[in-house]
Amino acid sequence: MCYQKSLNQFQDNLTRYMDKPPYINTHFEAYNMNDGFTHDNIYIIPMEEPGNWFSASWGLVPDWFRGEREEFYNNRKYNTLNARDDKVYESNSYRNAIKERRCLIFCDGFFEPHHYNSESQPYFCYLNESDNYKNRSIFMFAGIYSKDNNDNYSASLITTDANLLFEKIHNKAKRMPLVLDRKYENDWINQNQSDSIIKGIMQEGFTQKTFTGHPVMNYRKKVNQEKKYTDEVIEPVEPIEAGLI
Repeated sequence: MCYQKSLNQFQDNLTRYMDKPPYINTHFEAYNMNDGFTHDNIYIIPMEEPGNWFSASWGLVPDWFRGEREEFYNNRKYNTLNARDDKVYESNSYRNAIKERRCLIFCDGFFEPHHYNSESQPYFCYLNESDNYKNRSIFMFAGIYSKDNNDNYSASLITTDANLLFEKIHNKAKRMPLVLDRKYENDWINQNQSDSIIKGIMQEGFTQKTFTGHPVMNYRKKVNQEKKYTDEVIEPVEPIEAGLI
């Protein structure tokens, strides 16, 4: 599952990508390494406000939860960072959102675990078309969201069955986040979509662009030690399994 992501971009890059400006009150940070477990801010284009992008907390707070957002996040039995495409329509937490509150989530890289023998190693994944692993191209995750009474957004990203590359990287769960092909981005946040079209996008909508990646140090261990995010978390390290990519 995808629990850490990056967005190393300037505000204007996000605006140009979808030709949509940020909402007037959106606080933007130019360099973001997002950890889902600390519910960091991510940036989304929500279905109800498709003309702008907004900040959101990573981890959808469901309709049925009546407490404060922090109470939900502090309860360890809840994990809404990812929503599986094959269960999203049946889930009490997601079934309203997939029909009524879909969003696009800005990203330019993400981390997936690789398992070999008894070891696990994260891989940092990004588009092949990028200049390099430090200067990366933007893409969009398919997501779903909620909004509380204070107009604060929270969001989850959709995951789907891994393709051939991510079967090798994320070789235990064999899942990957749904990175939308550009032709499906606006369709995903179209308010008039039928369930069959939504399901079709989840099944067939993964980008035609290719990804690459490389092994990196343990993201959360490094961040916890340094008490901050640094470029070191995406630096290549020796793989535990040679010849993977």
